[in-house]
Amino acid sequence: MNDYIFINNLKVDCIIGILPHERENTQPLMISIELECDLKKAGYSGNLDESINYAELADTVKEYTVQRKARLVEELGVELCDLILKEFKPKKVSITLNKPLAVENCDGVGIKITKVLE
Repeated sequence: MNDYIFINNLKVDCIIGILPHERENTQPLMISIELECDLKKAGYSGNLDESINYAELADTVKEYTVQRKARLVEELGVELCDLILKEFKPKKVSITLNKPLAVENCDGVGIKITKVLE
């Protein structure tokens, strides 16, 4: 199976980071998500219930990220993977978190974490 659902660069303004100014002011966090899941049933039936609702996925991730106010992108990435596996049940999830304002003179820095449904 090599079917995927993805969300690229979901912009979430949130508290993220360990520096004093990062704990006081929101900053953009770009979140990309890739889910490995079987899309064939939905492809044949046209029924969203046979797939994963990516609008609902985006809303869930955004809400969690804003409320969490994580200190490290690493901890947020692991938690988001766990949340997505629990709530949406893909076979595998990969999360990329990019802080575009964290380091000058680059497009961003961040992490990528992949977890598999057990």
